Formats: sequence, C-alpha cells, structure tokens
Amino acid sequence: MALEAAIAADDDGDEVRRPVGARLLDELGRRILSGQYPPGAPLPTELQLCAEFGVSRTAMREATKMLAAKGLVVARKRAGTLVQDADNWNRLDPDVLAWMDAAPPDPEFIRGLIEARLAIEPAAAQLAAQRATSKDLALIESGYLAMRAADLRDLVACASADVDFHVSILKASHNPVFSGLASLIAQALANSFRLTTSVSKSYAKTLDAHGEVLEAIRLRQPELAASRMRALIDIASTDLKATTVAKPRKSGGKS
Repeated sequence: MALEAAIAADDDGDEVRRPVGARLLDELGRRILSGQYPPGAPLPTELQLCAEFGVSRTAMREATKMLAAKGLVVARKRAGTLVQDADNWNRLDPDVLAWMDAAPPDPEFIRGLIEARLAIEPAAAQLAAQRATSKDLALIESGYLAMRAADLRDLVACASADVDFHVSILKASHNPVFSGLASLIAQALANSFRLTTSVSKSYAKTLDAHGEVLEAIRLRQPELAASRMRALIDIASTDLKATTVAKPRKSGGKS
C-alpha cells in the first residue's frame, strides 16, 4: 500500500498533515514493538518496503536510521537490517513509548518501571509535601477526584486520571529532574496502568492509597508522604505479580 501523509486533528480541531517519513517511522516502530518483526529477525529488504509503502529509498533509509538511533535495529553486512533485542531499545524515547500503546503491555518493562518508581516517587512525594503550592495541590487533588469519578469499565479514563495524579506530584516536587521525568514517563506509566489497573482485585484500596498520599502532602508531612507513596506503588507491584503474564520473555519480543 502507498503510504500517504497522515491527517490528524490538532487541539483546535484543525487538520494537520504529517510527513510521509514520520508515518513510515511510526508504522515500522509499531511492527517491531508488536513482534511482527521479532528480535534477531531481519526487516524486509529496502526494495520490498519501498514497494509496500510506496516511498523512496531515501525516505526508507532515513526511517531505518532513526530506528537504529532508538536502538531498535542494527545494520549487518550480508545480513541486512536486524531487529535488536529488547534490552537495546531506548524504552524512554517518546516515539518508542508511543509505539508501545499499539502492543500488549510488557510485564518485564512494567516491572522495571515499578522499580524505578520506588526509587523516584517517594522522594518526589516527600519534596511535594514541603514545596507544593496551592495550585500544585489542586492539580494533585484533581487527578485523585478524576480517579474516583472514572467508570471502572473505562480503563483509558482510569489510567489517564492515575497518570495525572502521579505526574502532578512529580511536578509539585519542584525538582527540575523530577519535573523533567514527569513529561517523559507519563506515557510509560499509562502503559503500566493498562496492565496493573486491569488486574487489580482491590481498586477501592488503590483509590484509598492515593487519597492517603494526597492527604499527607496536603498536611505537609514529608516522611509520611514518602511512606504512603511506597505503599501505593507496592500495590501495583503486587498486582503485577498476580498476573499470569508476568513472566520473563524468552524472545525479547512483546508478550
């Protein structure tokens, strides 16, 4: 099929034309993360891909170069362009995070994300309890109330509200590194919540845990805020362990 420029709507509802190269990169990235092109396997030849997508060799080479920069592929003499093992993928690259939405949740990556969150978010909650402004508190509370109001059958709404809550706390820390991480890992958190929220057998307990974090921050109790954040993330860890899909992947592809 010919790959034409994509038409999308911006925030004002106006149509925005995306370049062919960006659309091509997205499609190849999604195929790799979904396992259509598994680790260790070569991509179709340049001529095959050019014919399939109706693009020039220049556009195809540029897309391949971008995939390589993100750690997804590597060029080998006589072997062609090979998909790299998942351990080499730049999982926090904004494009890679976006492509993950098209694939099933990856328990191994989510496990790693939870470990990172345990190192980062309690510290952010502790700082937020010391530094949060009234506006910061309003944003954290807004995320919490959105979680309580979300229809449990609407996983997208639940995850979106959950992400807003955690991102607001990272920003409320007023630590420039944590604030930078907030925008970077928001989509990674959403991918995580797609799995852990869907398997939670105690969503009410999860909601209460979020409320307890909010209250500790609001009452300016740094140590308690950190402790409650650790307890909250432990719930996600327990949910992950309870899933039947939380197993190490043999191929490095998606589960």
